[in-house]
Amino acid sequence: MSLTTPSTAQSKPDDSIIDASEFDSPGFLQDPHPLYRRLRNHHPVYHDRLHNQWHVTRYWDLVEVFRDEEAFGTRPHSYETDGVLGPTMLSLGGAEHAAQRNLVSDALVGRKLDAFTPIVRDVARSLVEGFADRREVNLTQQFTSQLPIRVIMAMLGLPMEDFALFQRWYRQFMMGMGWADDTRAVALAARAEYEEYMTPFLEVRRRTLGDDLTSRLIREGVPDPAIKTFVSLLLSGGGETTDKAMGNMWWHVLQEPELVARLEADHSLLDAYFSETMRHSPPVHREDRGATRDVELAGVAIPYGAVVRCWLASGNRDDTVFDDPDTFDPFRGDLYS
Repeated sequence: MSLTTPSTAQSKPDDSIIDASEFDSPGFLQDPHPLYRRLRNHHPVYHDRLHNQWHVTRYWDLVEVFRDEEAFGTRPHSYETDGVLGPTMLSLGGAEHAAQRNLVSDALVGRKLDAFTPIVRDVARSLVEGFADRREVNLTQQFTSQLPIRVIMAMLGLPMEDFALFQRWYRQFMMGMGWADDTRAVALAARAEYEEYMTPFLEVRRRTLGDDLTSRLIREGVPDPAIKTFVSLLLSGGGETTDKAMGNMWWHVLQEPELVARLEADHSLLDAYFSETMRHSPPVHREDRGATRDVELAGVAIPYGAVVRCWLASGNRDDTVFDDPDTFDPFRGDLYS
C-alpha cells in the first residue's frame, strides 16, 4: 500500500486552459472532439490570440451566428475558395450573395430537387451494376467519389465522356484550397485547363439551349466567366461534401449488422441514417464568418473585421441539446433538434 501526499501527487491538467496551438496539432486533426468539448464547457466563444480568430462551439450560439447574416458576413471564404475558383458567391455578403444564389436556388432546394431524382437513380444504378457481382468493393473509389460528380455533370449538361477530366479537376481544385504553394499551383493550372475547356462548350450551348442548369444560367443573362465559376463551385462544393457524407454514412452503417438489416427491410430509413451522419460525422466541420460590425456573442465582444470560426461538428455534439451525443444512433429521439 502506498500513500500519496499533496506534494508528490501528479496534478490533473486543468482542461479549462486552452492552448491555441492545439488547433495546429496532429491530435486535433485526428480527433478534434476532446478540444471541442473543453471549448464548449469553458470557452464557448474563444478568442484565439495565436491565429487572431474567434471560435464558436455551442449549438445555440452557432444558430445565432448563422441567423444573423447582417452581423456575420461570408467574406473569409475569399482566399481559400476564390483564390482557386475565382470570385464565387461564397465570398459575397447580403444582397450580392442572395442575388447570385437565387439564380438557381429554386431548382436546387427542397422539393424542386425531385426533378433530378431520375438522374440520380440512373447514375447510381449504373455505378452499382459495375461492381454488383464482386465479393468486395471499395465504395469510396467505385461509388461515393463518382456519384456526385456524375450527377452534377448530368444536371449541368456536361458531356459524360469527359468524366475523368472533371473528376481530376475537382480533386485538384479541392487540394488547392489549402495554404500549400505546391497544391495551389496545381489547382491554378487545373483551373486554366478547365476554363479553356469551358469556353467552346459554352459557345455551343448558347446555340443549342436545353433544360440543363447551364442553359438556365445562359437564359438568365449570366456572363461566361460567372458561369465557369459557378460550375466549378458546384463541382467542388457539391462533389466534396456529398462524397464524404456518403462515405461517412456507410462507414458507420456497415460496422453494425443490425443497422444494415433494418435498412434492407425499410429503405425509407435512409433519411434518418443520413441525417444522423450529418450530425455525428459531418463532412464539413466548420464554416467561417466575418464580423461586419462590433458584436457580442454569449457575453464575449467580437470586434469588426474578426474572423469567426463556426465549428458545426462541435455544435452537433453539444450535450445540452443531444443525449449521448458521441454515439451514432439514427433512431435517437432528438435527431431533428
